[in-house]
Amino acid sequence: MNLDALWKPVVLYTGLSGLLTVGAVYLATHSGMYMLGLTGVGVLLVVLGGGAAGQMGPSNVEHAGEKGGTNRVVSNAGLWSPVETDTSLRVTLLFYGAGLFLWSLVVFGVLRDTLV
Repeated sequence: MNLDALWKPVVLYTGLSGLLTVGAVYLATHSGMYMLGLTGVGVLLVVLGGGAAGQMGPSNVEHAGEKGGTNRVVSNAGLWSPVETDTSLRVTLLFYGAGLFLWSLVVFGVLRDTLV
Protein backbone atom coordinates (compact mmCIF):
# COMPACT_ATOMS: atom_id res chain seq x y z
CA MET A 1 0.00 0.00 0.00
CA ASN A 2 1.31 3.40 -0.95
CA LEU A 3 1.33 5.52 2.21
CA ASP A 4 2.28 8.64 0.27
CA ALA A 5 -1.15 8.54 -1.37
CA LEU A 6 -2.79 8.87 2.07
CA TRP A 7 -1.35 12.32 2.83
CA LYS A 8 -3.74 14.19 0.56
CA PRO A 9 -6.94 12.66 2.07
CA VAL A 10 -5.60 13.07 5.61
CA VAL A 11 -4.83 16.75 5.12
CA LEU A 12 -7.99 17.46 3.13
CA TYR A 13 -10.59 15.52 5.14
CA THR A 14 -9.14 15.19 8.63
CA GLY A 15 -7.40 18.54 8.75
CA LEU A 16 -9.30 20.99 6.60
CA SER A 17 -12.86 19.64 6.25
CA GLY A 18 -13.07 18.46 9.85
CA LEU A 19 -11.75 21.77 11.15
CA LEU A 20 -14.13 23.80 8.98
CA THR A 21 -17.17 21.75 10.02
CA VAL A 22 -16.42 21.81 13.74
CA GLY A 23 -15.41 25.48 13.62
CA ALA A 24 -18.59 26.46 11.78
CA VAL A 25 -20.79 24.60 14.27
CA TYR A 26 -18.92 26.09 17.21
CA LEU A 27 -19.13 29.65 15.87
CA ALA A 28 -22.82 29.26 15.00
CA THR A 29 -23.98 27.66 18.26
CA HIS A 30 -21.36 27.69 21.06
CA SER A 31 -23.29 24.61 22.22
CA GLY A 32 -21.74 21.64 23.98
CA MET A 33 -24.60 19.43 22.81
CA TYR A 34 -23.82 20.11 19.14
CA MET A 35 -20.15 19.41 19.78
CA LEU A 36 -21.09 16.15 21.49
CA GLY A 37 -23.29 15.31 18.48
CA LEU A 38 -20.41 16.01 16.09
CA THR A 39 -18.17 13.76 18.17
CA GLY A 40 -20.72 10.95 17.85
CA VAL A 41 -21.12 11.52 14.11
CA GLY A 42 -17.34 11.41 13.77
CA VAL A 43 -17.13 8.07 15.57
CA LEU A 44 -19.98 6.71 13.43
CA LEU A 45 -18.26 7.79 10.21
CA VAL A 46 -14.96 6.24 11.31
CA VAL A 47 -16.74 2.96 12.06
CA LEU A 48 -18.57 3.01 8.73
CA GLY A 49 -15.44 3.86 6.75
CA GLY A 50 -13.22 1.40 8.57
CA GLY A 51 -15.82 -1.35 8.46
CA ALA A 52 -16.33 -0.94 4.74
CA ALA A 53 -12.58 -1.04 4.16
CA GLY A 54 -12.22 -4.23 6.19
CA GLN A 55 -15.04 -6.22 4.61
CA MET A 56 -14.02 -9.29 2.72
CA GLY A 57 -16.39 -12.04 1.78
CA PRO A 58 -17.19 -14.44 -1.01
CA SER A 59 -18.85 -11.72 -3.07
CA ASN A 60 -15.69 -9.59 -3.07
CA VAL A 61 -13.23 -12.27 -4.21
CA GLU A 62 -13.34 -14.57 -7.20
CA HIS A 63 -10.88 -17.44 -7.26
CA ALA A 64 -9.34 -18.83 -10.40
CA GLY A 65 -10.72 -22.16 -11.47
CA GLU A 66 -14.09 -21.86 -9.73
CA LYS A 67 -17.24 -22.31 -11.72
CA GLY A 68 -18.16 -19.02 -13.33
CA GLY A 69 -14.93 -17.46 -12.15
CA THR A 70 -12.27 -15.80 -14.20
CA ASN A 71 -8.66 -16.85 -14.43
CA ARG A 72 -7.53 -14.13 -12.06
CA VAL A 73 -8.05 -13.14 -8.44
CA VAL A 74 -10.01 -9.94 -7.83
CA SER A 75 -10.08 -8.35 -4.38
CA ASN A 76 -11.95 -5.23 -3.31
CA ALA A 77 -10.93 -5.44 0.34
CA GLY A 78 -8.30 -2.67 0.32
CA LEU A 79 -8.85 1.02 0.78
CA TRP A 80 -8.35 1.64 -2.94
CA SER A 81 -9.04 -0.60 -5.88
CA PRO A 82 -6.46 -0.49 -8.65
CA VAL A 83 -8.87 1.10 -11.16
CA GLU A 84 -10.05 3.98 -8.97
CA THR A 85 -8.56 7.33 -9.85
CA ASP A 86 -10.23 9.42 -7.15
CA THR A 87 -10.42 9.02 -3.38
CA SER A 88 -12.90 6.30 -2.46
CA LEU A 89 -15.95 6.88 -0.30
CA ARG A 90 -14.56 4.58 2.40
CA VAL A 91 -11.40 6.65 2.78
CA THR A 92 -13.44 9.86 2.78
CA LEU A 93 -15.72 8.55 5.54
CA LEU A 94 -12.81 7.28 7.57
CA PHE A 95 -10.71 10.44 7.49
CA TYR A 96 -13.60 12.92 7.67
CA GLY A 97 -15.01 11.07 10.68
CA ALA A 98 -11.60 11.10 12.32
CA GLY A 99 -11.38 14.84 11.68
CA LEU A 100 -14.80 15.50 13.22
CA PHE A 101 -13.94 13.40 16.25
CA LEU A 102 -10.48 14.87 16.84
CA TRP A 103 -11.44 18.52 16.25
CA SER A 104 -14.49 18.13 18.52
CA LEU A 105 -12.20 16.83 21.25
CA VAL A 106 -9.93 19.84 20.72
CA VAL A 107 -12.92 22.18 21.13
CA PHE A 108 -13.98 20.35 24.29
CA GLY A 109 -10.47 20.55 25.69
CA VAL A 110 -9.55 24.10 24.76
CA LEU A 111 -12.86 25.97 24.64
CA ARG A 112 -14.88 24.13 27.29
CA ASP A 113 -15.40 27.32 29.32
CA THR A 114 -17.14 29.03 26.40
CA LEU A 115 -19.57 26.17 25.61
CA VAL A 116 -23.16 26.62 26.67
